[in-house]
Amino acid sequence: MALKQVDKIPQTLKGIPKRRYEDLLCALEDFVGPNHQARTRGLGKLLALDAHRRSPLVATILADRISEVDLELRLTIVKALAMVLKPGVDGLGPSDNVNRWLCHDLGRMRTRDIYALLQVLANSMEYLEPVCCVMAACSFAGENLERIISDHKNDVSIRIAAAEAIGRIGFLDAEATLKALLRRLSDRKKDQTPLTPEVDQEVEALLPAIRKTLHILQEAKD
Repeated sequence: MALKQVDKIPQTLKGIPKRRYEDLLCALEDFVGPNHQARTRGLGKLLALDAHRRSPLVATILADRISEVDLELRLTIVKALAMVLKPGVDGLGPSDNVNRWLCHDLGRMRTRDIYALLQVLANSMEYLEPVCCVMAACSFAGENLERIISDHKNDVSIRIAAAEAIGRIGFLDAEATLKALLRRLSDRKKDQTPLTPEVDQEVEALLPAIRKTLHILQEAKD
């Protein structure tokens, strides 16, 4: 009989040592500044200090920058936040204080922030795990995802990303919204003509994503 494997409890990281406070302050000043190169440099310094997992202040400042204009920099921020929420392979985890501050801040995300996360996902589905890890920390994420996927004014790639996120996180409450959207898109497909190619592209792209997500949600319920 195989022995039951017991997951090791992550060791708690210590805070930033006082001798590194000046380095931390300089990194934060760069990160919150208006210059893109400085922000990139500042974030690199913060991550090198492991400050996002050691300092509640740094974790919340990163959370407040989820809507960072530069997509690559935003992705790095999202991955760093996911590292705080889900301890990595090094077996080290943030303190309860860091987790508490971060979850409080992420819990206040609204449509703009969720949309910014979906832009990362729409750019590359490779980052589904860290994006959904951050989204799942917000109790309002499901409602915002429903609103985004239902709005035909939003880019199709964003709506597809919303469907993927709903399925990955498992927002069961979104099932009714997705079924209504599926019926609406199916009816539009029946009424399409060669004169409406843009509608055809939207429907053809969205329908498979919605069906896939509904299947995932149904399996989760069974």
